[in-house]
Amino acid sequence: MNSKRFALLGGGLLAFFVMAGGLLLYLFGTQTYTVDGRVAGLKDGGQTLVVEHEEIPGYMPPMIMPLPVADSSMTAPLESGDAIQFRLAVADDSASIIALRELPDTAVARNPARTTTPIPSEGGSGTQMLQTGDRVPTDLTLTNQAGESLRLGDYRGQALILTFIYTRCPLPNYCPLMSKRFATLQPQLRERYGQDVQLLSISFDPAYDTPKVLREYASQYTSRLDTWTFATGDSTQTQRATELFGVFTKKEDSDEITHNLTTALIG
Repeated sequence: MNSKRFALLGGGLLAFFVMAGGLLLYLFGTQTYTVDGRVAGLKDGGQTLVVEHEEIPGYMPPMIMPLPVADSSMTAPLESGDAIQFRLAVADDSASIIALRELPDTAVARNPARTTTPIPSEGGSGTQMLQTGDRVPTDLTLTNQAGESLRLGDYRGQALILTFIYTRCPLPNYCPLMSKRFATLQPQLRERYGQDVQLLSISFDPAYDTPKVLREYASQYTSRLDTWTFATGDSTQTQRATELFGVFTKKEDSDEITHNLTTALIG
């Protein structure tokens, strides 16, 4: 099988963008929400709290979501299942838990986000997640914002930086932030490398993110689609892409999708 080599771009760098924003939220003006929920897990040494929360009126439906905390000492006494109330501060490009307290167990429903259904509902296809230095299958096929077929092999001879998004993502420090980062990066790459470096944003919400929707989304960030492509596909194609690059998604009862962030460099 024809292939290219790839290297995952610094997960630590992505984590920095997410977490450092939480420390600076109040300096630039924010909107804050008081949220009740339960602890679903802790990550990054307590710097990220996975919370199953109730509806945030006017902002987000009930869901399970990893959120950075401004101070990891807030999460030190917490255990999975604990009932909590927290203050979520949301700025243009970041969101962070800035205050937190434990609640009596009876104060919060046992499963405040109700039931969630993994994507795909029958579980993964068994595709092996790529590791740094692995060869990328060039037969991975998607559909671009113009409705045209796209294969990773089409980028032969170019460097490719890809990330994953969905256009309805409500958290400013997830998909919108990744698209803003690409929008900042694109002119710098064009000036230095011309078309030798390409950007690719792949949606993992193919049912909604049609080529037309992706064109409209793209217009918010760039007018130069010769070096930045937005892609979708059928559920099998997008599932293969997410599994290859270690993107974990979970469909909530609403239209929201809980997911992680992954950016990769192929060259």
